[in-house]
Amino acid sequence: MAEMSGKLGDVQFSSGDDSVHSWTISYTGDVLETTDFDDSTGGRSYIAGLTGWSGSYDCYYSTGNTKIPGDTGTAYFRTTTGVAGVWNGTIFITGMDVTTPIDGIVTQTYTFQGSGVLTASS
Repeated sequence: MAEMSGKLGDVQFSSGDDSVHSWTISYTGDVLETTDFDDSTGGRSYIAGLTGWSGSYDCYYSTGNTKIPGDTGTAYFRTTTGVAGVWNGTIFITGMDVTTPIDGIVTQTYTFQGSGVLTASS
């Protein structure tokens, strides 16, 4: 497996790119305990349950970045250019923060909740 630089990464959410400079996806799965009185091993038993995903992305502030909590659409998360390292799915914007430093660039951070399946291509 080859390492890759994130310098060509991207997020596209329905209406386009918002000058994104970093993103994070957290993909989790539930584990359901199935241990019963008949288990003779003395250890617990489990099966896989539902999966879910959420995350955030950071972009440079623009008056054109008009997404607000409650907005929904299809998002594409790229680790590099082309089709390698692309995840996509439906997201709901759950939060938007603006950070205004005295000595830096104004940024926005969007948080989101994924809905349904997170599709990955490699």
